[in-house]
Amino acid sequence: QIRGITSMSGDMAPLIVIDGIPGGNLDLLQQDDIASFDVLKDGAAAAIYGTRGNNGVILITTKKGKAGDPQFNYSTYVQREAIAKKPGILSTSDYLKIVTEPVNNLGSDTYMYDMLLDKDNLSHYHNFSASGGTANSNYRASVYYNDANGIAIQNGRQQYGGRVNVNQTGMQGKLSLQMNLATNFNKANMNGGRDGDFEQAVQRNPTAPIIGTDGKYIETNAFNNYNPLARLLQEQNWRDQKTYSGDARLTLEPINDLKISAFGAIIRDEWTDREYRSKASRSSVLDYLGGGYARKANNATQSRTFESTVDYTKRVSDHTFNVLGGYSYQYNSLETYDMANNGFLTDAFEDWNISAGNAINDNTLPRPSLNSFKEDNTLIAFFGRINYNYQQKYMLQAILRHEGSSRFGANYKWGNFPAISAGWVISKEAFMQDISVINNLKLRAGYGITGNQGIPNYQSLITLGTGGAYLQYGKWIQTYGPNKNPNPDLRWEKKKELNIGLDFSLLNNRLGGAIDVYSRKTVDLLFKYRAQLPPNVIDEMFTNVGTLSNSGVEVVINTVPVKLKDFTWNSDVTFNYQKNKMVSFSNDVYKATEQYYGDLPSPGNLGQPIRVVEGGPLGTFYGYRYAGLTDEGKWLFYKKDGSTATAAQMNADDKAVLCTGIPK
Repeated sequence: QIRGITSMSGDMAPLIVIDGIPGGNLDLLQQDDIASFDVLKDGAAAAIYGTRGNNGVILITTKKGKAGDPQFNYSTYVQREAIAKKPGILSTSDYLKIVTEPVNNLGSDTYMYDMLLDKDNLSHYHNFSASGGTANSNYRASVYYNDANGIAIQNGRQQYGGRVNVNQTGMQGKLSLQMNLATNFNKANMNGGRDGDFEQAVQRNPTAPIIGTDGKYIETNAFNNYNPLARLLQEQNWRDQKTYSGDARLTLEPINDLKISAFGAIIRDEWTDREYRSKASRSSVLDYLGGGYARKANNATQSRTFESTVDYTKRVSDHTFNVLGGYSYQYNSLETYDMANNGFLTDAFEDWNISAGNAINDNTLPRPSLNSFKEDNTLIAFFGRINYNYQQKYMLQAILRHEGSSRFGANYKWGNFPAISAGWVISKEAFMQDISVINNLKLRAGYGITGNQGIPNYQSLITLGTGGAYLQYGKWIQTYGPNKNPNPDLRWEKKKELNIGLDFSLLNNRLGGAIDVYSRKTVDLLFKYRAQLPPNVIDEMFTNVGTLSNSGVEVVINTVPVKLKDFTWNSDVTFNYQKNKMVSFSNDVYKATEQYYGDLPSPGNLGQPIRVVEGGPLGTFYGYRYAGLTDEGKWLFYKKDGSTATAAQMNADDKAVLCTGIPK
């Protein structure tokens, strides 16, 4: 997240733009291929990207071909990971001092946490690139290989791929073509590294044995308790993934200062998951009568983008005007398919003969599953931008984006998102010329409105779903019915943001930075509310109601402590303070009481600790206040009146605000 929380239901991740492709895939990006990146934080700067820039924009430019002799570069690194600080876990001897009942001493001495670590992990990365060409035709190509092994056992990823850039200029410099192609192929072991396994290691009885005298794993079947090492070695969970990206930009300059550009891009990301749980696994024994379990899943996403712009620059004496107008189209689709079967009488096939599972013919086993799904959405925009510059001293910019999304209701498909910003380079004023310590001093301010379309598809439409089955004429008939209320008034969340900043550079550019103060307000927050029956067909409505505010201060300090002929040391320090408030959560029609999220697991099962209440901040942890342990080792908590009590003696009135999970 950039600058905190902006929504309750919508997307809060920044927009990634790689070489002009909105929604660029980071799997296609290697650190050695990056030429530069910029972060657009405030609403005025990100407004040109409309709804996709609601949470900020990260602009990444990859390295391009250059004229000159052929160049070759190779880079590599080797990495080893280790635990810096392990959690405090009772040893067997310490455990037996506290738990003296013989029934709790299972006769072993096990440090499960260590057994889940791959202490011999080693990762390595290699990147080789070649570039060259002429002023009119040049290229850059790179290939890479990365073998990443995590610190947890059964957890790693191997990937390889490449990136090619070709640039061509012709017609006496009036026509240019730039093309990029990137690929990534990877295989990941996703079995290890799960929170649940390490949770088991922390809470596990250290006297519980792992493997019996017969060589088989010993399971512990108490509540929320299992043998994590057995799970890791008796189950498989793999992903094979392929990602492709291609884009081309054609730019024509028919007359001086006028540029007409067309840009097209396509990204396709597809993966296949495969899972298998052996007959001896705890899952197979408890859930599938001792038969193995297999699952396969396919997922494919595709994004197609087309943008066309006209850019004109006019200089009149000390005045510079720039006008840009454009059209943008983006189509996204998702297709999934998965199947699962169980009751395998042999582990020999694993998941490669999924029809061999006995559940197809044995009704005492859980039923096999087949699922498929597809969804898509379209985003279209017309946008314009005007820049004015006087002597590189005073700057003014205005932006308007008219955007339409298929995700919103029939009455609010389109929205307008304006922005205006201004800058004053104070250091260029005559009264600053004698102050040699200041190299650059710029004051800027901006106000912008952006929208958020990062919600699930089809939320404004009444959609059809499956229900139960009923018996008719000796046959089971599948039923269908509505699973969502229509909402033709479903519209964009709108974030209104004011930003004031100061950029500075001092001491021959050895010390610099920026100070920003911002205030945000998101209106028409989207949330699911209880709906009246009738007239609605479902007792839930996804609609716009609430208001959320967010404000803060950011300070960035850049220094150059050492600058020599062949060596430069740059140092950056960032400070940030922010606060937020759920201004309103209800209106005259839809009411929302305090909302709770998350679940604290056993031991304790203390419920949902994250509370959102109208008038309060987001990210608040709300629950019982820990007061220590009794002599018997039971938890103690503070009651509302300040006295202490055990968990069984606590009630909802004893809960209090504990802290906030939002970084300040």
